[in-house]
Amino acid sequence: MRTASVRSGLVHTGVLAVYLLLAAWYTHPLLSLSRTHVIGDPPGDPLLNASVLWWNATTLPLTHAWWNPPHFYPGHGITAFTENLLGISPIATPIYWLTGSPLFAYNLSVFLAWPLSGFTLYLLARHLIGRFDAAFIAGLAFGFSTCRAAELGHIQMVSTYWIPLMLLGLHRHLSDRRARWLALFGVCWLLQSLANLYMMMFGAVLVGLWLIYFGSGRAAGVPRWRAPAAIIAVWVVASLALIPILLTYREIHGDYGLERALNEPLGYSRPLSTWFAVSGLVWLWSKVLPDDANNHFPGATLVVLVAAGIIAALNTRTVAAPLLERRRPPLAVALAIGLIVSVAVVIVTMLIGPWQIMAGGITWLRVHDVHRAVTVAAVCGGGLWWRSPRLRGAFARRSPFLFYGLAAFVMAICAMGPVVPAAGHVVFDPAPYRFLMALPGFDGLRIPSRFWMLGVLCLSIAGGFAFRVVIARAGRIRGLLFPVVAVGLLLDAWLVDMNRAPAPWQSAAIELPGQSQPILELPIGDGTRDAEATFRSMGHRRRVLNGVSGYEPAHYAPLVQGLKARDPDLLQAISSLASFDVVIDESGEGDWADYVAAAPGAVRMTTDGTRAVYRLPPGRIDEARLGDPLPLVGVNAIDGHPLRAIDGTVATKWDDGPQHPRQWFVADLGGVHDVGGVTTWLGRFARDYPRRLAIDLSVDGTTWAVAWEGRTAAKAFLAAVEAPREAPLRFAITPGPARYVRLRQLDTATMLWVIAELQVHRAR
Repeated sequence: MRTASVRSGLVHTGVLAVYLLLAAWYTHPLLSLSRTHVIGDPPGDPLLNASVLWWNATTLPLTHAWWNPPHFYPGHGITAFTENLLGISPIATPIYWLTGSPLFAYNLSVFLAWPLSGFTLYLLARHLIGRFDAAFIAGLAFGFSTCRAAELGHIQMVSTYWIPLMLLGLHRHLSDRRARWLALFGVCWLLQSLANLYMMMFGAVLVGLWLIYFGSGRAAGVPRWRAPAAIIAVWVVASLALIPILLTYREIHGDYGLERALNEPLGYSRPLSTWFAVSGLVWLWSKVLPDDANNHFPGATLVVLVAAGIIAALNTRTVAAPLLERRRPPLAVALAIGLIVSVAVVIVTMLIGPWQIMAGGITWLRVHDVHRAVTVAAVCGGGLWWRSPRLRGAFARRSPFLFYGLAAFVMAICAMGPVVPAAGHVVFDPAPYRFLMALPGFDGLRIPSRFWMLGVLCLSIAGGFAFRVVIARAGRIRGLLFPVVAVGLLLDAWLVDMNRAPAPWQSAAIELPGQSQPILELPIGDGTRDAEATFRSMGHRRRVLNGVSGYEPAHYAPLVQGLKARDPDLLQAISSLASFDVVIDESGEGDWADYVAAAPGAVRMTTDGTRAVYRLPPGRIDEARLGDPLPLVGVNAIDGHPLRAIDGTVATKWDDGPQHPRQWFVADLGGVHDVGGVTTWLGRFARDYPRRLAIDLSVDGTTWAVAWEGRTAAKAFLAAVEAPREAPLRFAITPGPARYVRLRQLDTATMLWVIAELQVHRAR
C-alpha cells in the first residue's frame, strides 16, 4: 500500500508539473515580465489587487491597521471597499516574503491560478472517476477554460483552486466518514470565501445542491443523512470565522451608507447570445464569435465531449428504453415531441425575443415569453426521465456524472441573471436568480454571470465522466482520443496575448518614503492615474488621497470634482486636515502647477523633470457657527417631491437633475425671523452636491436679497469626511429678516442636485 501511495504521489506531482509547463506556455509572456509589468487588464483592478495582496503580506490581518490601508485619505475602513483577498494570501504572501517584490507576488499568483485550479480539479476528478486520463482531461478543461480570459484582470475570479478541494473533502467524507476530509472542506470553504465574495455566495448554492442530492435517499438500506449532518455542522463552524469580518464590512458600509442593490434586474441580466460570445483574447474563437465582457462560451471541445458521453451512455437498448426502442409507446412519443418543440420555442424566443406566426391574416401562434414553453419542457422532460430505467437508476445511486451535469445546467441558468432579456424584451421573469436575490447578500452581487465559473467547474467534471464513457466505446481510435481531446481543449482557450502594462513605479525620487504628509497626485479622477497612485503607495508607504476600488468613500466625488474645477477652497479644505504633498504630472495638459502654486504657503519641493512635488502647510477653515433651527411650515421646488427634504430622515431626498442654473428650492418659515444660516444634508448622496449655490432671503416672496453665494465642493468634501452618511453642508449667511429662504443652483453638471434634509437657522 505504501508503494501504491508513493506511486500515486509521483503521478500527482507529474500532473502538476505538466499543468505548470502548459500554463507557462499558455500565459506567455507573463513569467518573463512578472517583475516589470502588471499582468491582467491594466490599469484598474490588477493594480488595486496587487496593492491589496501587498497590504495583506505586510500588515497583520484583521487588526485596526489592516482595515485602514493607505488609500482614499482621510477615509477609514478602506479594506471593506473591495475584496480583501485573504484567501489568496496563502499563495501571495510567502512569495512576497521570499522576494520582497509585491509586483512579482501578484503576477505569480495570477499565473498559478491556471495550474492550481486545474490540478485541484484533477484530484477531485481522479477520486470520482478513477481514471488518470479522464481526470487529467477534466482538470485541463477547468484550469484552461475560455471563461478565465474574460476575468483576467480579476485575480479573485480566476483563483478558484479551493473549490475543487472543498468538493473533494465532501466526497471523501461521504465515502469513508473520516474527520480529516471534513477539515479539508471547512478550511477550503473558509479560504475560498475569503478569496472572493461571489464564490462564497454562489459556492453556497452548489454546496446546498450537493447536500440535497447526495444527502438524500438510502445507500445499502442505510439513510444518507448522517454524513450531511456532520458536513453542515462543520460548514456552520467554518462560516462562524467569517462573521467578524462580515460584520465589520457591514459596519463600515453602514457608516458610509454604501449599498449596491439590483434595482434594475434587466441591467444585470444576460441574453442567450452571451453563450455564443467569447473574450477577444481567445485566439481561435475570437475569429468567429463576437467579443462580450460577459461571455459564457465554454469551448466546443468540452461541449462535444459531454454530448458524446451522454449519447454513448444512452446508446444501448437497456439504457434508453423509452427513447430508442423501435416500438415507442405513444406516451413516450408525445413526451419526446413536446420536449423538442418546447425547447425549440425557448431557444428561438431567447435569441430573437417575442415572435408570431401569421398566415392568411390570422395569427396562428404568438409567443411573448418562455414561461409556458419552459413549463411544457419541464413536464415532458420529467416524464421522459421517469420512464428511463437508467436515469432512475443513476439518480437512485446518486451518480456524480448525473449530478455535475445537472449542476452545470443550473449554474448556467443562474448565470443569466434575475430576468432573461432578448431583443430588448424580457422573455423570462422571474428567472431562478431572482429567487436567490431574496436571500441576504445576493441582492448586492451585481454580476450574476459569474455563476458560470462554477458552471464550467461542473461541466469539466461531467466532461471527465463523459471521456470515460466515450473511450470505453472508442474501439480502434481509443489511443487517439486522449491527445485529440487535450489539444482541442487547449486550442479552444488558447490566448492571443496577455494584457499587460509597465508597472507605474516612478516614485523613487519624488514620493519620498518616511514622510508623514499624505500625498495627492494630480490629475485626479482618472481611473488610470488613480490606480497608479494606489499602486505607488506600496513604494513610499504614505497615505494618498487618490484611490480606486469597488466602492468610493463619500468624500471622493466632491474632492475630485472640486479639484477638476480648480476650486482654491478645496486645497484649503484638505490642508485643514493636515499638511500634505501634491505630486503633479507636468508632462500632460492642464494648469495644475499654477493652481497648486497659488495656494497659500505652497512650496515647490523637487522635480524629476516630469513630475513635481509641492508641499502645502497645515491650514484652517473656520467652522460655520449657526443659531437654533427655525420651524418650517412648507417647502416648494422647481420639480420633484420637496416634502422629502423636511421629513426628518436623510434616508429620503428631494432631487432634481441634471444640474442647471434654473433650479430652485424655497422654504417657508411661516413668519418673519432673523435668519443667519442654512444646513442642507446630502445623506449618502455626497456626489450630488450643488456645484455652485446661492442663498436668498425674502420677506414677501417677491423681493429677494442674496445672503450667500459660492462653490460648495470644499464644504461637501469636509462634510462627507466628518459624517459620511449624513454629509451636512452648513452655510453661515449674511443675517437678515426673512420669511422665505430660497436656494438656487447656479452651475451645470451631469449629476442630480440633492437635498436629503433642510434646516434654516436663527441669526446668532
